Amino acid sequence: MNINRPCGTFDRNYFQAKELYRTPMRKVLLVLFIIAMYAFPFLIGDYGISILTPICAFVIGMLGLQIITGYSGQISIGHAAFMGIGMYTVAILQKYFGFSFWLALPFSGLVAMAVGIVFGIPALRMKGLYLAFATLAAHFVIVYVISNWRSVTNGTDGMYMSRPGMLFGIDFMEDRNYYFLALTVTVIMTYLATNLARTKLGRSLVAVRDNDIAAELMGINVGSTKILAFGIGCFFAGVSGAVGGAYYEYVNVEWFGLDDSIWYLGFLVVGGFGSIFGAIAGAVVWKVMDELSTLVTPLADSLLGGAAFYASAAFSLLFYSLIIIIFLVFEPRGISHRWEMIKRSYRLHPFPY
Repeated sequence: MNINRPCGTFDRNYFQAKELYRTPMRKVLLVLFIIAMYAFPFLIGDYGISILTPICAFVIGMLGLQIITGYSGQISIGHAAFMGIGMYTVAILQKYFGFSFWLALPFSGLVAMAVGIVFGIPALRMKGLYLAFATLAAHFVIVYVISNWRSVTNGTDGMYMSRPGMLFGIDFMEDRNYYFLALTVTVIMTYLATNLARTKLGRSLVAVRDNDIAAELMGINVGSTKILAFGIGCFFAGVSGAVGGAYYEYVNVEWFGLDDSIWYLGFLVVGGFGSIFGAIAGAVVWKVMDELSTLVTPLADSLLGGAAFYASAAFSLLFYSLIIIIFLVFEPRGISHRWEMIKRSYRLHPFPY
């Protein structure tokens, strides 16, 4: 019996048991949701597209952090820097080697993955707060290299990136078409992350997270599992950076500061650890709060006058901090846990127990 199935739904064979979406209703709702996401640009205009496209990129990055922290229990404070590696990989390949965006996109993930594996090696000997400091060092090393390798990265002046050109008659220079591309990449990466959690490797990640000594006694190679977690998570971060950077057609080292990495962890708490839905919810809440803080600024200007200029810079930080504190106090398991409670009450209907 699976408590995640609706009441009265039983798995009678292996194929039914391994289905992601067991009932026709859930499959229909998923298809309708995806269709709605592709239809949004026709309803919300350019302003909505300018919000949804970065959300797609952030969702991919948050999925990577979920694999590292949520599934394998390794704390990473350098996640934003690995997104920067993805951005700069595409920019460098386009500028010096003439790569198209399509060809550079997989390299953005692979280069970030290789660097992530190198910086994930300390996980073999460290965990908890000590590992967090090791990833903090990774952040500063990556930022230092990008900032000072001016002959390649152009230093703090940043680099230009190019969106993909025409493909099958679709011009991705248009924001709406580029959103469709970002959404498609997000759907694919979400599918991969969801299935990763159901594989032998995914279960090994969870076993290492829960108790690495017990996992080793069960025959799991703890060291390789931790390093793979870093590698896969950084692959997602690199792809996220490439998709987000190409939207703005520019990349700068100041875009992935230490505070961004910390907010990534904070909003993963808001979304919920160990859940694909939690990663998506955390990224969406983060960007929506960011947009709300921008909209509040004119209102503050009418109330505070000239002082609003200084206060507006702190609005986003106040919003972020407040929402994280609220979740830590009232729902530390995040939005995903609350959503699961709502779904389970629906699945038990008409039985209230």
